[in-house]
Amino acid sequence: MAASVVFKTEQIKTRLKRAQIALAPAVMAYAKGKANEYEKYMKANAPWTDRTGNARRGLKAQATQSRKAFVTTIKLSHSVYYGVYLEYAMGRRFAIIQPTIDVKGHDYVDGLHGILGPVIIK
Repeated sequence: MAASVVFKTEQIKTRLKRAQIALAPAVMAYAKGKANEYEKYMKANAPWTDRTGNARRGLKAQATQSRKAFVTTIKLSHSVYYGVYLEYAMGRRFAIIQPTIDVKGHDYVDGLHGILGPVIIK
């Protein structure tokens, strides 16, 4: 004989909301650590030759979190006006933002699974 548990829609919503509130600080701390790692990676692996060093120093990675929607974002950016040209011009051979996402993105998702997995599985 199999036992089953039945949850009403409101119970599920309440539990998910509780889990989001409880996990938000852990997810944000994780995202901040990853943003720091990604910024260092971009600065170390930018494929261009520095003339002034401004473009390399201007590479930024910042983690933010929307409290209302429980959305955590890591924004990778340039602070120099010509950063868009480094990313999109000349066949993208000087791009560093998308290559960083390609190399490091899977690691970020795996780490989130480590944080969220036990909550989702329970």
